[in-house]
Amino acid sequence: MTVNPARKHLVLIGAARAHLQVLKGLARQGIGDLNVTLVAPHPYYIEPGMLPGYVAGDYALDDIRTPLDRLVEASGVQFVPAHVLALDPAARRVQLSSGDALSYDVLSIDTEPAVDREHIDALIPGARRNALFTRPLESFVKLWPQLLALARERALQVAVIGDGLAGVELAMAAAHALAAPHGSRVSLVAGEQLPLADQPPALQRRVLARLKRLNITVLQDRCTGIDDGAVQLASGASLVCDAPLLLPGAEPPAWLLQAGLQLDDAGQPVLNERLQSESHRQVFIVPTAAPAEVGPVLEANLRTALAGGNFKKAPLDAARLRVVGCGDGQAIAVWGPLGLEGREVWNWKMRRDRRQLAALFSL
Repeated sequence: MTVNPARKHLVLIGAARAHLQVLKGLARQGIGDLNVTLVAPHPYYIEPGMLPGYVAGDYALDDIRTPLDRLVEASGVQFVPAHVLALDPAARRVQLSSGDALSYDVLSIDTEPAVDREHIDALIPGARRNALFTRPLESFVKLWPQLLALARERALQVAVIGDGLAGVELAMAAAHALAAPHGSRVSLVAGEQLPLADQPPALQRRVLARLKRLNITVLQDRCTGIDDGAVQLASGASLVCDAPLLLPGAEPPAWLLQAGLQLDDAGQPVLNERLQSESHRQVFIVPTAAPAEVGPVLEANLRTALAGGNFKKAPLDAARLRVVGCGDGQAIAVWGPLGLEGREVWNWKMRRDRRQLAALFSL
């Protein structure tokens, strides 16, 4: 593709939530004398926070997946459907699977967490061949109905392998969706700590009680391998399993980690409070766990990097309100020591999720 060299070029890699908010800002304020290119593998957005509701059957696929075309057209950006193969921050160039090599003045990266299946398979032998990965989302949402259809034919033993809120929510959603008509059972392989050990005690207590109520077997153990029909555990035990659902960790893509940006001791890109790479200030990166409020700040900082002005500090603190869907038409909400649960909480969560998703695309 060609870009007018007289105009500065902003390249957006990924179509996650923060970049959608950037597109909204561009649509509202105009792109001025900029060339803007959006690179993403698919022309739609899937809301990850609504995925458990899709699994539980509360949402249809079209409820959680929204085409990008209307927002892209309104913002005036050029959309390139491609994967990134390599980033050269010294030359300010991105190599794409489409064959394009994009030069940029400012680069922003806001992608779905990457899944390195070869690396995961080295850690959990058999995972690549036998597990159903929850990411990339576009693959999982297409394969999930096949598992539902199989559960209508016979009882299944399902293992959700993953810790944190995402693992807990998926386990509860799957237990609700797969129970009828043959009584399929779900186990949660949650790692060596008790589920949600890093969350407020009020949330942990309520979630553990809900898992018990849904007859979900919680294994405080680590998955070390996946065979055809069984999950191997660090304790030496073997868990009979027809369908292992694997939640991979939230890792940046390999091409980003191999680009030569400054990394911390954990191998992650070092960012300043503006979301810039400490070693290459023309590269902005949105952390996987960034709150919803980061999008407008990112847009402002991208404009500042291109045209000058004052940068803003990005809000990166996690929200104090935790809301967990239970898969059975109920939800738990906790704010510090205070908590509520039940159907009304779920109805409120559904309304909030739908409203927030709609707001991303409203013009």
